[in-house]
Amino acid sequence: MNKDEFDTYIKDKTERYAYTLEENTFEIINETSFIRAEKAVNGYLPNGFNTENHEFYNIIESEKVVGYVWIKIVEESKSAFLYEIYLKEEFRSKGIGKKVMTEVESLLAVRKIAFLKLHVFGNNEHAINLYNNLGFQVAGINMYKEIDK
Repeated sequence: MNKDEFDTYIKDKTERYAYTLEENTFEIINETSFIRAEKAVNGYLPNGFNTENHEFYNIIESEKVVGYVWIKIVEESKSAFLYEIYLKEEFRSKGIGKKVMTEVESLLAVRKIAFLKLHVFGNNEHAINLYNNLGFQVAGINMYKEIDK
């Protein structure tokens, strides 16, 4: 991914993340979900495209960009964190996500990375199934209960 592609991606990512926050935030917060998403993304990427250890990839299928990968690789600790694997709606459930995750694991293995970590929201059943099928293990679970409507 080049800088111009990154700018387009990060705008899209922030909008999608805002929507996800709307669905998955169980607190009363005075800021809009878009402002919270923008703050979070900017916090993760203080230098934008040039933030150290962060790498961005387009997912290409039939010569089209069908999605994105954002990953942070810290070679000193032999770990990586997958911030996002995203496929556009019409390209989901076609085996592309599994193929991309396998390629990511191969990339990390060549770089001697021992651990790949990620976060997935509890309502993202497709992603949870993909990660389970790829051998990921649960490291923690956040839970909530609505007390007063």
